[in-house]
Amino acid sequence: MIKKGIILFAVCLVAITSHAQYAYEQHDSKGKKSILSAIGIAGGITYGKDQWNPEGPYAQERDLLGFNGAVLVEFFHHPVYRWRVEAEYNQLGSTELLYVPAGQKTIDRTNYISLNNYLKIVFRKEGFVPYLLIGPRIEYLINEHAGVYPDVIGSFYRFHVSGAIGVGAEMTWNNPIRPFIEAFYHHDLMDSYYLNGNAIYTPTDISYRGYELRIGLKYFFVGLRKDECPKVINPAGN
Repeated sequence: MIKKGIILFAVCLVAITSHAQYAYEQHDSKGKKSILSAIGIAGGITYGKDQWNPEGPYAQERDLLGFNGAVLVEFFHHPVYRWRVEAEYNQLGSTELLYVPAGQKTIDRTNYISLNNYLKIVFRKEGFVPYLLIGPRIEYLINEHAGVYPDVIGSFYRFHVSGAIGVGAEMTWNNPIRPFIEAFYHHDLMDSYYLNGNAIYTPTDISYRGYELRIGLKYFFVGLRKDECPKVINPAGN
């Protein structure tokens, strides 16, 4: 069911952005057609945890603070719909509250790089532009550190798919470099780990859920017209 939903979303995203390309394509200073809107960088904090079902026998999972950073590219010039692609580094995992010795804590850290694809829905305002981002992430586990459950953490899937929804706002002025701020809710669409039981652990699936707050800068390419709906030409004059 999840796979069908991802495929349906991807088809809708391609359809919307393809329409945007032909209806609102722009031209650079040499008159060539361009679908590239902006590039940018961002960084911030990540706060969340791995959710065990059921909980592990040695500790209780609590939220863990990490850091994230991304480079991004935005496509098309539709006044409402855009397409965002990102390469992101993200520190995920959990704080583990140990049962024995009681009250002590350790960390299970998982570090990922991901390819993020978002549909961006823009709401025009003066002074700043608020927007909504929604879409899938393809995540790759590059390394991990296990304070507890080393066999489990070391067996996380290298590739899996998650999803994110976020809100943001970017400043508008004549300078092509513009700051922005964004907040995301991030949740696995596929489990990070699944075990069908053995002599030690009960059948367990693990998925991550967390929140991200980040700030950044975008460069909007000069030589492009301001984003606007095409003018209506009325030869009759009425």
